[in-house]
Amino acid sequence: MCGRINVSDHPGVQALLDFLGIPLYREKYTEMYPEKFEAHYNIAPGAQLFSAFQQEHEFVGDFMTWGILPNWAEPGKFSRPLINARVESVWEKPSFKNLIKSQRVIIPINGFYEWKRKDKQKIPYYIRGADQSALALAGIYQISNQGNLQCCLLTTAANQRMREVHDRMPVILSPSTMQDWLLSADRSQLQSLMQPCADNTIEVIQVSRTSTTP
Repeated sequence: MCGRINVSDHPGVQALLDFLGIPLYREKYTEMYPEKFEAHYNIAPGAQLFSAFQQEHEFVGDFMTWGILPNWAEPGKFSRPLINARVESVWEKPSFKNLIKSQRVIIPINGFYEWKRKDKQKIPYYIRGADQSALALAGIYQISNQGNLQCCLLTTAANQRMREVHDRMPVILSPSTMQDWLLSADRSQLQSLMQPCADNTIEVIQVSRTSTTP
């Protein structure tokens, strides 16, 4: 699962986007979304996330709202937008099955937060790359009936390191597989990418309830 995100090191995010040839600081972006380029340590669903995707045979980036309301859904069918999709059912769920085929996205982040339940307490943890480089989260996206870009993160079973905190985790792609994620039409190849990352890929740090940084 993933419910809060940290995007605070924009040079680090740019280093990841360089694998796709996407500039983070394009004039269009900074003019339209100047406040989005400040450091944001605790991004909640419903906020805007800079995302990379394929459009007209090239890789592009733009801001997307974190959370999908399926275009076919009748008003009131969903109590809130869908922020996570399970890889085990993404090919069959009506909300996701068409998006996973061709509307895949990468969300570059610096880390995310998860909470461990212990007795009646929820203990917060911050998860980041083991080498503190930006992480590439796999997701899907849609263009809403109103013309807005919306994204949803994919989650998989936790690896051994993450399992100490929670039984789910986001799908984290390596830089070398990002193009495959955006371009491939091979379901078996895509499925092979939707696996828990290696244990040594991430670092899990307990943080205080009031802290915005690890």
